[in-house]
Amino acid sequence: MTGSAVIDTAIGLVFVFLAGSLFCTGVLEWISNKLNKRGEYLLRGLRELLDLPPATPEAPQSQGTPATGSTLDLLALKTRKARRGTLQKLSEQGDTLRTMLATDAAPKSVQPPAYLADLVLSHPLVAGLHRPAKPGSLNGNMHLASYLSGRTFAASLIDLLVPNGLGQTTIKELESHVGKLDSRVPARDALLAILRDADNSIENFRTGVESWYDEQMARVSGWYKRWAQWRLLIAGLLLAVFVNVDTLQVGYALYHDQPVRDAVVAQALSAQACPSGSDAASVKCRLDQKAVLEKLSLPLGWGFTAAGKSCKAYSRGHDCNLNPVRWIPFAWHSATARGAHSLLKLLGWLLTGLAVAQGAPFWFDALGKLGSLRTAGRRPAVSNPS
Repeated sequence: MTGSAVIDTAIGLVFVFLAGSLFCTGVLEWISNKLNKRGEYLLRGLRELLDLPPATPEAPQSQGTPATGSTLDLLALKTRKARRGTLQKLSEQGDTLRTMLATDAAPKSVQPPAYLADLVLSHPLVAGLHRPAKPGSLNGNMHLASYLSGRTFAASLIDLLVPNGLGQTTIKELESHVGKLDSRVPARDALLAILRDADNSIENFRTGVESWYDEQMARVSGWYKRWAQWRLLIAGLLLAVFVNVDTLQVGYALYHDQPVRDAVVAQALSAQACPSGSDAASVKCRLDQKAVLEKLSLPLGWGFTAAGKSCKAYSRGHDCNLNPVRWIPFAWHSATARGAHSLLKLLGWLLTGLAVAQGAPFWFDALGKLGSLRTAGRRPAVSNPS
């Protein structure tokens, strides 16, 4: 076999991984949307940024974001009240907490711990970003916003610290109000540090708050990616087993069957990445990619034809006399011949699951690089000037 066959086989495998990743990502996005995982992680990030002390090296990492469930319940209650009776009651609660946090109206001994994260999420600039758990639902069940920009966060926080109906907030007012925050408010020291670097400019302070928030959101994004990647691995393994996507078997078929390889490569090089999300267009794109794979004569699935090709591929071209009992996974119905087949099947499934867990963007980028390598050809020989 030539080097181009190796590259084409790699392109075919990457295309299979890409299609599998797109399908599993769509399922995971749907589950994440139903569970409001992005909103939950946003809430945890805000709680850690504003209301919780920084984690110590000795403390377990799981202690970095406690009390998320109770806060989520509190915010759900607030958003239900807001939906049923506008934001009047919520604003009254926010005004009370703002007064206790930012003024000396209440003695220090009775001031509660900060709930700035709750106030930010219930601020009028942010409250409109929350959505019903079900589209068009009027029962008051809400999903928290899954994304909050740094600019909106900074504007909400500044308005909470210095409510100014006249429209002009000064740096002196900010310094005064931040300095009066309860010493138990974790955000107090960070805000004072940003104020010291603001050079008496409210815009510099706003920019500093945005950067502070964006750095925290980068961590939140990492939390979500770790949560998603483990579940993407599980989804990839389930896909590999139930659809019989065996990396070793598919690679073998691509390498030894040129017509199949050429068809897969042609489809792969014209493939377009499906947009992320759970909307109808994204779901249709992923289903189309899955349908394309089924039409390319690859050894996928557990039907009679796929099982026959699987057995024939591992039997070096010899046909297998299949019966209904042997339509179960090829690894098991071939166990009477050589036990190594079962191990190879398990290894092929495991490789597929690990590949799917890398995510569709990784494989789409790899597909582009392999396509460029395929069309580049060999470098021309450099003539010796001597």
